[in-house]
Order: sequence, then structure tokens, then C-alpha cells
Amino acid sequence: MKIFYDSHCPLCVAEMNKLKLHDKNNQIALVDLHEENFSLNNPNIDKERALTILHLQDSQGKIWLGLDATYQAWKTVGKHRWLKLIRIVPIRWLADGCYMLFANNRMVVSRLLMPNQCNKLGCKTDDR
Repeated sequence: MKIFYDSHCPLCVAEMNKLKLHDKNNQIALVDLHEENFSLNNPNIDKERALTILHLQDSQGKIWLGLDATYQAWKTVGKHRWLKLIRIVPIRWLADGCYMLFANNRMVVSRLLMPNQCNKLGCKTDDR
């Protein structure tokens, strides 16, 4: 399984680091959307779209987006019990809307919550 993440986003990096701590069987590969040959190495992933919504590719090649991607990743490491709740309709609709609001403003939120990390990573919004 591959999860495609924005390494310029401190909150995204923190989430991926936390996820990998629980990935005892090394089942998840973290793929930085900003790596040099990203498009060449991942032709089936639209980088611009992946910078707007989290993408995960499972072992069968299926692409999961947003909170569905988050759910699949945490399910893989056995830490998904509470996430089941946010995938139930009508909670799902609200959760997905909140996720998109966060995703579209993640750099602003990162600057507010993690200013030291933003100073290190830049928290850029213009490199999409």
C-alpha cells in the first residue's frame, strides 16, 4: 500500500510519522508528492489532485481518497476503531466536508499549530 503525502505540510508529515510508528509490519510506503521524479515513478497519480486530497493506493491498485484513504491506512495498522464512526452516513458527509475544509487550509492550520515546523518546512501553498 502507498500513501501519497505533502512533505511541505507539517501536520501531514506528523500524521505520516505517527502512522509509520504503528506500521510494525512495514505494509505502508510513504510517497512524498514533492520527490524529484514523482510523476515519472507514479504515472497513475495526478500530483496536483493529490496535493488537494490525500491519495492511497491499496495492494490491488485501488485509489482511496481523503478520509477513506485515512481510514484504509489506519485500518492496515490496526488503529481504526474510532475512524469507523466517521465513515457512517450521515456523519460521513459532515466529516468529509470538514476534511476538505482542513485539506484546503492545511498550511494555515500548520502555521497556527506548528509554527516552528513551518519555519523549517516553509508551509508553502504556492507550489501546487
